[in-house]
Amino acid sequence: MSAFQLQADNPHHTLEEVWPPFGLRIESPRLILRQIRETDFPQYLAAASSGIRNTDRSPFISPWDENSPEEMARNSLVWVWSRRGSIGPDIWYLMLGLFEKHDDGTEGPLIGVQDVNAENWRVLRTVQSGSWMRRDRQGQGLGKEARAAMLMWAFDHFGAEYAESGAYEWNTASLKVSESLGYFQCGTHRRADAYGTSAEWEYHLRLPKKDFLRPSWAVQVQGNERLMAFFKLTDDAG
Repeated sequence: MSAFQLQADNPHHTLEEVWPPFGLRIESPRLILRQIRETDFPQYLAAASSGIRNTDRSPFISPWDENSPEEMARNSLVWVWSRRGSIGPDIWYLMLGLFEKHDDGTEGPLIGVQDVNAENWRVLRTVQSGSWMRRDRQGQGLGKEARAAMLMWAFDHFGAEYAESGAYEWNTASLKVSESLGYFQCGTHRRADAYGTSAEWEYHLRLPKKDFLRPSWAVQVQGNERLMAFFKLTDDAG
């Protein structure tokens, strides 16, 4: 297993060596999932401000996607930065950008985000996730592919036993993606909508590893072992 080791007084370490979350790379047939870096911020802002939702109601807990590009730069990029501090072993958060592949397999533009996080990881072995994708890339199965790729990494490489997600009861597109992957409804929660003006019912969804409805394709994963060592989770994966 790749250990997290660094040499003293060595300025030649790569960024992935000193910060292994940047080294995690998950490849599916059409997407590359990797942690967002500062150099990706212009692409992130472009995708986020291009238009995301295709419904009149907001699927988010706040209407951040309605902000101007300037406000997104002030607020959304700060949110991306703030997740960096969760680095395990029990609390961790990975903000994975979704990069569409070119025909030759190289990395294309950022088209959305698939985040994955956990609390009390070593006891619960449960990942939580959320995602968004620019509207002009929706309806092509890419959202399902991104979630499936994340789940295959979490279950098969990182030791997850369960995955959880959630969506408002009216958000049929998100609920159908979850259902198609094997999630089942395990509860509901009444909460204020994104604007704080009306009540919404949110469905809680759970997926045990054994019930995962796997796609026909496999993922390619790089950087997982060093990430686990960095999170102090060496030999934890099942």
